[in-house]
Amino acid sequence: MSQQDIELLNEIIQQETTLRFPIFNAEIAFEIGTSIRSRFLNDKSGKFSNKGIVIHISTFTGHTLFAAACGNESEIGPENWLWVEGKKNVVRRFGHSSFLVGTQLAASGKTAESKNLHFPEYAPHGGAFPIWIKNVPSTPIGAIIVSGLPQQYDHALVVDTLKELIPKLEGRST
Repeated sequence: MSQQDIELLNEIIQQETTLRFPIFNAEIAFEIGTSIRSRFLNDKSGKFSNKGIVIHISTFTGHTLFAAACGNESEIGPENWLWVEGKKNVVRRFGHSSFLVGTQLAASGKTAESKNLHFPEYAPHGGAFPIWIKNVPSTPIGAIIVSGLPQQYDHALVVDTLKELIPKLEGRST
C-alpha cells in the first residue's frame, strides 16, 4: 500500500468520523439533496461541464427521501440508477462509504469480484456516503448517493455539501 493510498484512506475515515448528523429527517434529506444539486449546477471550475448526475438519499428501511437527476440529460440514464443501488448496498453491507471500500480494495490489490461484490448488486466506487447519527454508533441509517462523475468527484460532492450543512444542524430540533 502506497503512502498516497494511506493518506487517502485516512482522509476518508476522518470524513466518516466527523460528518455525523445531530438529527436527520426527510426535510434534512431534501435540504442535502437540493444543496448537492445546486453545488453541481453552479460549479465554476469546469470539472462538471457537460456532465449529468443522479442524486439519491434513502434509509436502509426502504424510504426514498430524495431522488433527482440534473445536468446534461444525455449523460444520465438507467445505468446511473443501477450504480446508485450498487453503491448504496456497499454502504449497507460495510457501514462505510463506497469510496472507502473501493479504495481499500484497490490499495490491497484486490478486485470487487474477488470479494464477491458483483455489479450491479454492489458497486464499491465513490459516491455513496453513510448517514450516521451522532451517539448512535451501531450502524448507519441510510446513504446519500451521487452517480455520474468520476468516483472522486461523486464522493466530493457529497462530502463538501455535508461539511457545509451539518454544522448548521447543531441545535436544530426535529
